[in-house]
Amino acid sequence: MKHLSRFDIEAIADKYVQAYMALPDVRNTQIYRIDPELLLEKVLGLNVEYQHLSYDGSILGMTSFTEMGVQVFEDDDNEAFFFLDGKTVLVEKDLNFDSKLKGRKNFTLMHEGSHQIFKMLFPNDYGVTQKSAGVHYYKANSERNKPISDWEEWQANTLGAAILLPENLIIQGMYLFSLGEKIECLNKIYYPSVYKRFDALADFLGCSKKALAIRMKQLGLLKKEYLDNPFDLVTVYPEVSEL
Repeated sequence: MKHLSRFDIEAIADKYVQAYMALPDVRNTQIYRIDPELLLEKVLGLNVEYQHLSYDGSILGMTSFTEMGVQVFEDDDNEAFFFLDGKTVLVEKDLNFDSKLKGRKNFTLMHEGSHQIFKMLFPNDYGVTQKSAGVHYYKANSERNKPISDWEEWQANTLGAAILLPENLIIQGMYLFSLGEKIECLNKIYYPSVYKRFDALADFLGCSKKALAIRMKQLGLLKKEYLDNPFDLVTVYPEVSEL
């Protein structure tokens, strides 16, 4: 499998964003955000289906490059069977009915779509091992796994974020929400007005706050963020003396 750099992945993302911008559905409109379902269907030629993928909601998406059957669940939790044809992305059904989960749904779509993009671009290198040739599962919070233990998943996360959140659309959104050219500090407690506008921007772009913060830090548009613990800004850590 190819190990692509972030620079390589950004170049791939730009190609597919430009193809999205050229779609008849959007090319004569003012574009504020990427619709991942439209991109998957019209740019990549994939089918998008919604099913319950697990009992506990831990599996958010799945796709495969070949024909195979997978287990899904009916609304009453009875086991069922779904036939993946190699060109279909399955997304957890609950994500499609809760507006608060819009960001998670969009990222799941782009993550699974990114697996398919890599297979299209590198058919002889991607998805050829016994592990990667089967079903690709996207699980909740898997993008936070550090250090990187699965390069295919890391690359799919990185490409998905780059396509879903292109730099020009983030900058445009920052202007619309009066966030300036760069956010110095994102903190709900100590900078509430900035945080509120950032929160609105994430919703506007169709992503989670965490995904947007990570992407903006990568692009140099955000210096520090305290989404996980806003009080960490003033936490005093004791010095550890050398023995």
